[in-house]
Amino acid sequence: MPRILNREPDRGGQVCGYQIQVGGWHNDGQKFCGEPKAAGRYFCQEHHDWVLDECGEIRMAPGNAIGR
Repeated sequence: MPRILNREPDRGGQVCGYQIQVGGWHNDGQKFCGEPKAAGRYFCQEHHDWVLDECGEIRMAPGNAIGR
């Protein structure tokens, strides 16, 4: 079971933070991926692969850390 966070983690940290839910039926708010970032990636490996498949590239604002 993947780790789920109820608030966005620090973008400069080593937690994926990909937003996996916006709002919800039961007003349970936003949900973010709490898995560690993959080495050399902005997200965990699962979300890195998903973004590449959907968008073809990953562009991030300055201040977003890359996984170690």
